[in-house]
Amino acid sequence: MLRDINIRINQIKEQVAEKKVLEKKLADLDENLQMHECELRDLEEMLNKELNDVEKLKKLSLSSIMSTLMRNKEEKLEKEEKEYLMAKLKYDDCLSRLNSLKDSKLRIESRLSSLENCEKRYEELLDTKLSLINIYGNENQKNRLLNMENEIDNYLKEMKEIEESIGVGKALYQEVGYTKEILQSAKSWGTLDLLGGDFISSMAKHQKIDEAQRQFERVSNLLASFNKELEDINIPSLNFSTTTKTFDIFFDNIFTDISVNSQISKSYDEICKLEININVILMNLKNDKENLEKDIENKKIEYDEFINSI
Repeated sequence: MLRDINIRINQIKEQVAEKKVLEKKLADLDENLQMHECELRDLEEMLNKELNDVEKLKKLSLSSIMSTLMRNKEEKLEKEEKEYLMAKLKYDDCLSRLNSLKDSKLRIESRLSSLENCEKRYEELLDTKLSLINIYGNENQKNRLLNMENEIDNYLKEMKEIEESIGVGKALYQEVGYTKEILQSAKSWGTLDLLGGDFISSMAKHQKIDEAQRQFERVSNLLASFNKELEDINIPSLNFSTTTKTFDIFFDNIFTDISVNSQISKSYDEICKLEININVILMNLKNDKENLEKDIENKKIEYDEFINSI
């Protein structure tokens, strides 16, 4: 009887551990969502202000006429348009991060819905088992079983956290690899452009830069998620400055081929380093998971042997 109940308990334990991990993630996501929603409102206010400044300069007014007479209207307009563009980029980046968090929340809520009653089922089985132990065992045996239950619970919770980290890390690694391919292509087109390429090579290079920038956005969002997972299991986070700086650099030097090519090479080197660091962490996580699986298996064997001895 105890053996059958023990099998059912072990099956549901993993669900309980998974639910605890997901509930913590959901609470963290809600906190991050509130923070990003406040940031987005501030950025939207700034964006509207910059847009108004641009539109005011474009309208024919006394100040516009004075600016024209002073021969600085075009310079002012260019400055205001650039400030608007940079405000738009910050707004879009924040919106992208916010949408990514919302998608993550929906996925976690969906997973939690399938685990809704697992804790109740676990408690019912545990109560049944403890009742049988009270009949067939003694107080010391009961306490020892409860201690082993807690140890297995902690192991399983740690396992779920590692599995979550590995899942996000693999997704990040894949996006980083794709980004590296795009930058490698941009480097090739950039070299051809410097060696006397034509309009097609120049356009191809900048098209790859645009693709890379979109990838940096995806990498940045996934990297933030991965770092949060690493924080939960006490592993130092990864840094990748290119995700926040590359566009500014390209924008400022877009008409200087040498400078642009230099930044492409720098971004490529940084993405390669990030890829290596992610791979190292994933291998360590895999080893940690394998060691933890052995610990859990040994503890379950100990648990089963004790159950059989009662």
